[in-house]
Amino acid sequence: MSLNMRLRFSPMQDGLVKVLGPLETEIMELLWQEQQGTVKKIHRVLQERRDIAYTTVMTTMSRLAEKGILQRTRDGLAYIYRPAITETEFIQMFVQQVLDGLLDDFTDITLNYVLDYLARNDPTQLKLLSREAQQRYARA
Repeated sequence: MSLNMRLRFSPMQDGLVKVLGPLETEIMELLWQEQQGTVKKIHRVLQERRDIAYTTVMTTMSRLAEKGILQRTRDGLAYIYRPAITETEFIQMFVQQVLDGLLDDFTDITLNYVLDYLARNDPTQLKLLSREAQQRYARA
């Protein structure tokens, strides 16, 4: 799946804020949890956490819809917003875009780093990756 969004990657941030802004992340997490919501409903939840303008929430949700991350349908005077993709699908998409970019331009460095990283931090995953690579090589 490809969304109408230009990937902004901030590797020093935590979680989805690596790709979405902090407010976008908060809104998406609420909508992934609730499955749908209006600007009014999302604003009410966010307002309990901090002082935030209704128009800020409205603009951010509208932009998320323009990027293809949210879908919206009119319900009277309001829009009902729903996630266009699941959180897992979104994460898969952004991981693929980041790795595609790195592998396209820096294949050896990227692969060597992944192997070194796994050897240092998760040897079990490295063994699983090795087995998977051997199985795929045998099928090719």
